[in-house]
Amino acid sequence: MNKNKTISSVILWSVISAAFIGPGTVTTAATAGSLFQLDLLWAVTFATIACILLQEVSGRLTIVSGLTMGQALSRKYGEQKSTWLKFLLGGPVILGCAAYEAGNILGAVSGLNLMSSVDTKILTIVITGVSAIILWTGKRNAIGWLMTFLVALMGVAFFALAIHTPFTFTDYLKSSLLPNLPAGSELLTLGLVGTTIVPYNVFLGSGISKGQTVPLMRIGLTISVLIGGLITAAILIAGTSVKSFSNFNELAQALTENSGAIGGLALGIGLFAAGFSSAITSPYAASIIASSVFDWNNKWQRVTWIIVLLTGFAFGISGIKPIPVILAVQALNGLVLPLLTAYLILLINDPRIIPAEHRHSPIYNVVLLIIFGSVLLMGLNNIDKSVSSWMELTSGHFGVMMGITSVATLYLGYKLFTSPYPLLKGEG
Repeated sequence: MNKNKTISSVILWSVISAAFIGPGTVTTAATAGSLFQLDLLWAVTFATIACILLQEVSGRLTIVSGLTMGQALSRKYGEQKSTWLKFLLGGPVILGCAAYEAGNILGAVSGLNLMSSVDTKILTIVITGVSAIILWTGKRNAIGWLMTFLVALMGVAFFALAIHTPFTFTDYLKSSLLPNLPAGSELLTLGLVGTTIVPYNVFLGSGISKGQTVPLMRIGLTISVLIGGLITAAILIAGTSVKSFSNFNELAQALTENSGAIGGLALGIGLFAAGFSSAITSPYAASIIASSVFDWNNKWQRVTWIIVLLTGFAFGISGIKPIPVILAVQALNGLVLPLLTAYLILLINDPRIIPAEHRHSPIYNVVLLIIFGSVLLMGLNNIDKSVSSWMELTSGHFGVMMGITSVATLYLGYKLFTSPYPLLKGEG
């Protein structure tokens, strides 16, 4: 395999790891380390593997069939039914990109604030302006190279924090491979999965895979997401050195006390890289969805990312936190990811879309069903939190959510393995 093409593929797919490591990932992983030490490191391992498998299916669907996600839905379900399916799956994800963009921009600003005293509003304008310039070029390779640099920057920063912890290689290996669920850690475990497997990355992976081969896609995707998983693990490990924190300034102070001046500086660099990369990839993903799901032309793709970026800028510069909007979007996205996963599983197994030589074994389907169950449980948890917060009710209906998840997963498995197409069962 051509070495240059392999490197190009890794650079291209670095967009995925740059997209899922945002300010939310920093907060979630650092909190997990702070509260439970290395006990939840296995959840990062699971989420990373699940992300690779789900993105592989998304990329293979487009490469092998030559169809975008929207076109594949139309072929399987017909134009009329697929129209509402596209809006059901793609619409809330674009709304999610807009709702979370303010957090991405302010995350980058928070990182810079840890290293400078420049006014927050000025930094917000600069971050938004630079993001707009990069997105306006529309050059996929240029965005890939920038994301590669930002991922590398995050890696150096967070690994610099992680090496100051007292754990051994055996501790890391054991915690990475052996599941452990301490009391009270259920929601954080789901959070670690949810911050790695995000709906817009599935669309993003499908959109950027066009023109690649399946082997190149698998290499680039696997290396990129593994690096992203290692960075998330490093953030969690760095979090084990602090007892608790409620904001990034407190975390920086605690890390400085434990690691010296490098602690606060590394957090600032890493947080800036995480926020800035997500501030670019979120609007970029929205434009990919506009293209690959709704088949909008270049003009409307550009309008889509501009609206997403300006929405984030408006909330960021005003200081207004759109809590009701974010809660509603969390609930919507809580439904979208498992739905998207289910339809992706059905599409990749349809012989009218995927030739026999490019379909996977029944064992792969079993693994995908486990991933579906995981993202459904995570989604139901997001809905439970959002609705409970909105209506000021008590949340934490974990047993009920487990029951619903089990029934839905078994039903999807039944639909998959009793399909009228014999090749779905690994025959022929």
